[in-house]
Amino acid sequence: MTGAELHKRLSEPFAAADVEWRVTKTRNSNSEGLAVAFIDSRAIQNRLDDVVGPFFWRTRFIPWHQYVPRPGKYEDPSEAPKAPVSSQLCGLSIYDAERKEWVEKVDGAENTDIEAIKGGISDSFKRASVLWGIGRYLYEIPAKWASLDKYKQIARPADLNAYYEEQLQKLGLASAQPPNTGNAPAGVYAVRSLQPAPVQGYPAAAWVDLVTPAGRAFKVFSLGAKPGLANGVRIQGAKIVRRSGAGGTYYELQDYQPAA
Repeated sequence: MTGAELHKRLSEPFAAADVEWRVTKTRNSNSEGLAVAFIDSRAIQNRLDDVVGPFFWRTRFIPWHQYVPRPGKYEDPSEAPKAPVSSQLCGLSIYDAERKEWVEKVDGAENTDIEAIKGGISDSFKRASVLWGIGRYLYEIPAKWASLDKYKQIARPADLNAYYEEQLQKLGLASAQPPNTGNAPAGVYAVRSLQPAPVQGYPAAAWVDLVTPAGRAFKVFSLGAKPGLANGVRIQGAKIVRRSGAGGTYYELQDYQPAA
């Protein structure tokens, strides 16, 4: 996979179901909130697993700096100093098979007010992923005023989903469609490339780049128990299941039939 192909696949828009909305401020007696689109860490992890495979990306977190917040506009400066706020850098690395080396991009974030350490780590991971193009387009989607319920939660999420799709069209983008993970045939898949990944007892195992019936690039793992997988061939009746292992979440191609 070339650098341009990698960037294109990492940068694909997310399906509306993967996009969440954060209320940044309210108006009209808290009946409306300004909603900003974002994706959480799990969606990013799944994108990395799908595109490069769970064994070909990694993270590391590095202490960054601390600072003591200045007194607020209405706070007494003579009060005791506030506790210092910590921050961390996240290095997100992807393995470049052609160069046979890890390529790392780094960004950071301060601890958050809620679940401070966990929130700071998550934010720094999301910022580092943007450097790889993941979810960067979300910065181009304007915040939108949305109706809130009595708990200050978004009252009509479907309205924001429709708004999201509308904004993607304005940007000339198409939202990603979820892969077929059921057991029934769902059209014809094209095999774009294979990357050998032998494991004990399965010397023909490989990571397989598929093109779904909807035209979406999708990476799966195959133990190679069935012959016939090769660049350029087409398969049908694909049985693809989601797996979780020590290296993270991935998809496994369990069964298929040659397509005409």
